[in-house]
Amino acid sequence: MDESRRLLMMTAALASAASFTVDRALGREADDAMAGLGLSAHQFGLKPNTEEDQSSRLAAALAEAARRGAPLLVPPGRYRIAGVTLPDGARLVGAPGLTTFVHADSGPMLTARNARSIGLHGLRFDGLARLLPERGGLVTLENVAMVEIDACRFEKAGGVALYLTGCGGRITGSTISEASHSALFCLDATGLAITGNTVSHCGSNGIQVWRSEKGDDGTIVSGNRISHISADAGGTGEYGNGISIFRAGGVIVSGNTVRDCALSAIRNNSGSACQIIGNNCARLGETALWAEFAYEGTIIANNVVEEAMSGISMTNLDHGGRLSVCSGNLLRGLRHRPRPYDGVLAGGTGIHVEAEASVTGNVIEDAEDKGISVGWSWAMRNVTVTGNVVRNARTGIRVSLVPKERNAVISGNVISGAPEGAVVGYEYDKPVTGDLAVRPDARASGILVTGNAVA
Repeated sequence: MDESRRLLMMTAALASAASFTVDRALGREADDAMAGLGLSAHQFGLKPNTEEDQSSRLAAALAEAARRGAPLLVPPGRYRIAGVTLPDGARLVGAPGLTTFVHADSGPMLTARNARSIGLHGLRFDGLARLLPERGGLVTLENVAMVEIDACRFEKAGGVALYLTGCGGRITGSTISEASHSALFCLDATGLAITGNTVSHCGSNGIQVWRSEKGDDGTIVSGNRISHISADAGGTGEYGNGISIFRAGGVIVSGNTVRDCALSAIRNNSGSACQIIGNNCARLGETALWAEFAYEGTIIANNVVEEAMSGISMTNLDHGGRLSVCSGNLLRGLRHRPRPYDGVLAGGTGIHVEAEASVTGNVIEDAEDKGISVGWSWAMRNVTVTGNVVRNARTGIRVSLVPKERNAVISGNVISGAPEGAVVGYEYDKPVTGDLAVRPDARASGILVTGNAVA
């Protein structure tokens, strides 16, 4: 039988158990409804809707189910647990929205280490906001080759809801809300897909894809809905992000909808060969999309950003940040705002790039300061800005003239409503040329400005 069909049958059988009375649900009829699909947790003494701590009973049931190679089916109800270890091969299945595990103590509710496979399906975890360890979550998984988490709910984690280290597999179709820190933290992943989940109202980050050391990761973060992420842990960018990548290379972030984050929608810090593609982002307290610090090679393409402090920044050549493509993005409503972490008024920029960068085919409207920023201070090298549309920015395109050796092409752009100039050379915050789209200036040597349409 196809595995996905089998899981559907399991959850349907479990849901049907909800129609029984409590007495009957604990008896033969509920167990018969699930016969052939797995082992019923009721056969091992688990009782729904009591105040008893059922951790030891659940642990015994899981051990026996794993020994038999069968899923453990937990019928509808509330079960108080804490500190339960998942054995290798454990497959824990509930009725979505009806089977609830409630935190009975402190620390993680479920843990697994050094396992080939672990599966959680159709379960709800209520953490009751009880404090969790710094390196752990409501569910903590370490060195699990194949994680399968599907159609689960994680609520009110007193820290991180789902904490994974050295894991591969998939997390899909699940909902994570009201975590006091982050919804999902994965460290040193080994081939992970995080798809189709809903994340909201978390204290520090939504989804974190981090590595202990800079290197290839390959995690896919796709089709998730993320909203209302705070920056309660402070910092200057580490927290307050919908999706946070740190040192993780080869990550694909695509097709996500991100709203109402204290800082950024998607922040890539030092992750090389990453792609940020086709995301829809709005109402961000800082720059919406970042590639920063020691990244080398990032594509940011076909995203929509509305209402942010700034749109896209690909920066930090001083730390090795270079080699980027910024293409086909639609950005509008970029306004000066006080930065969340220090109150300094900043922003109003559509796109900022520094080195070995191609900026092409973007549309930028209503950037309070500048549409496109090419370099800052000495950090400007080998940039092309072609075929973009900039409308209603104080300056259309600003280019840094601080470097003694510089190389940039600014051509074929359409710029309108730029009262301080379509293309202007700057030294730091000071304009030092006239409009280079109107007439050349010897001070802008190395900068080719040609064929731009200015209105």
